[in-house]
Amino acid sequence: MTLRTQTVLDDIVEGVREDMSGDRGRRPMGELRSRVADMPGTLEFGEGIRKPSGSDTDRIRVIAEVKRASPSQGTISEEVDPAKVAGRYAEGGAAAVSVLTERRKFRGSIDDLRAVREAVSLPVLRKEFIFDPYQVFEAREAGADAVLLIAAILEKAALEDLRCQAEELGMDALVEIYAGEEVERVLGSGARIVGVNNRNLKTFEVDTRHTFKIRSQVIAEMNEDLTFVSESGIFGWEEVAPLVEASVDAILVGESLMRAPSPEALLRELRGLKD
Repeated sequence: MTLRTQTVLDDIVEGVREDMSGDRGRRPMGELRSRVADMPGTLEFGEGIRKPSGSDTDRIRVIAEVKRASPSQGTISEEVDPAKVAGRYAEGGAAAVSVLTERRKFRGSIDDLRAVREAVSLPVLRKEFIFDPYQVFEAREAGADAVLLIAAILEKAALEDLRCQAEELGMDALVEIYAGEEVERVLGSGARIVGVNNRNLKTFEVDTRHTFKIRSQVIAEMNEDLTFVSESGIFGWEEVAPLVEASVDAILVGESLMRAPSPEALLRELRGLKD
């Protein structure tokens, strides 16, 4: 069971559920299990996005996203070659690549993830609306090193079960928080990589200061060290600098990189590097 949010997430989850049960439905689980068992090991996503200590240049890690469209912005890029986009991200110094695979609102596919996996040697995150263990196996079989789990749509037990499933398959789980009331559930589920969505999913307004609010709450409730990611609303160094000061480990950036004439140059800016 998934949680109702009274936001666009409800329609997206229902669409994913329909796709999984329709013509695009599931492959045999036994087939996925067999293929996953024979695959080489995954890359270290969590370690790859953790901010290096004692560095004066590469001060924050960037998870660069392949993103064709979104509910708030519509089509972002008409013609997208995921492999070429990911290659440019790698050239710009991205620490990892996120691939949106949801079909209806984001126009992505699991094939986009496969293409990215073939193109780069960076860790790859499947960004999807995951609520079923099948989706975790599907991500691993397609070459993902990590999956996104969205706290708003998952009960604590489901969060923990899906995270454990991902880890058993050698992947990490980036657990996304928006509302403050989700923090206790996320920390109680054992999450060690936490992301804050800076986009209000009811109004679509974006405010990177939301990261500071949630981060303060997380720190107040848990002394253990977490890897912390800020997601959405990041367009340049103006947004990144305060996040660096707040010791955020990584940022997840999609729209601005997809629209940039030179994603390589923007990545260098986001990382605090001068040309």
